[in-house]
Amino acid sequence: MAVACSDNDLKRIGRSDKFTQGGEEVSADILFVVDDSASMSEEQARLGENFSAFVDVLAGTYADWQIGVVTTDPDEQGALRAAVLNADTENLDEAFASAVAVGTDGSRDEQGLLTAALAVNPNLNPGLIRSTSTLNVVFVSDEDDHSAGLPDVYLTILSQAAGTGGLRAHALVGDLPAGCVSGTSAADAGVRYLEAAEATEGWSDSICADDYSTLLARVGLDVAGWDTTFYLEGLPVPETVRVTVDDVEIPQRAVDGWQYSPGDNAVIFSGHAVPRPGMVIMIYYDPWIGPSE
Repeated sequence: MAVACSDNDLKRIGRSDKFTQGGEEVSADILFVVDDSASMSEEQARLGENFSAFVDVLAGTYADWQIGVVTTDPDEQGALRAAVLNADTENLDEAFASAVAVGTDGSRDEQGLLTAALAVNPNLNPGLIRSTSTLNVVFVSDEDDHSAGLPDVYLTILSQAAGTGGLRAHALVGDLPAGCVSGTSAADAGVRYLEAAEATEGWSDSICADDYSTLLARVGLDVAGWDTTFYLEGLPVPETVRVTVDDVEIPQRAVDGWQYSPGDNAVIFSGHAVPRPGMVIMIYYDPWIGPSE
């Protein structure tokens, strides 16, 4: 539980960095590219069951978002499988679960990068991509992409179609280097999808995970335009780092708190601790001055 932080408690801290969370008014188009081959029934159901993690992040935000769903089957040419969904869709959770339950009769020659590139053609799916939006493409597959050509070719098409907010690709696929196995899932490594996510600084997670809420929440944060990572101006003594949001001290913990990343020299928030738009983040720390000579 967060507790108030007194001025006296902070007097010993030698430095403070101040940030303000943005993301008050954003627009985002989200395209889910879902594998519809024979081995995907459990994964499609799990995706629908975890959709609330996406909605929960966006509740109360000013984000203007919409979702379209296509499959990895090249024979479908990127056509939407259902009507575009948004925050005003009636029974949204059920509608999303129905939309991503794309079936298991699709081609085993999965070409998600190709179908995504076809889907953003406004002549095929009018209204799916808006000129001022960010485009988030979420690939969900237990096989790697088999589209002809390099992933960069398709990322270029997606980037050119995206609105002014640019492109982020995300991957819910098999782990590197050799895929993954769980009680209900087995997947080959999604090498090309992961390459697309890395190239666009998107998120990725294992399709063999017990639930998909972590990835969906992260996509929700991207849609909301909220930062989770705040880079420090100085190098801290790690054990002295303290964090407040709107003058309330936030606990250091992996879930619903913050952690310090030495590699990034940044404080990274998670879950419900991620600051909302307009909130002021203060990070206090003793600067690292190195060993005395």
